[in-house]
Amino acid sequence: MPEQRAAAVRMLRRAERISPGRVHRHPFMRSILAELLTKAKRDAVGRELRGMAYRAGLHV
Repeated sequence: MPEQRAAAVRMLRRAERISPGRVHRHPFMRSILAELLTKAKRDAVGRELRGMAYRAGLHV
């Protein structure tokens, strides 16, 4: 469901702006980023996900 994926990315990005360290280090958040990244497309949402994954130290 693309619209829910986009909403999830917006919420993760908002959480990252509030507390980047917690989002980058938290295992659950890293897992969510990795899962969303596997389904990411080459659009703005995918670009945001790849940026967050890179900042969290995940393989992009």
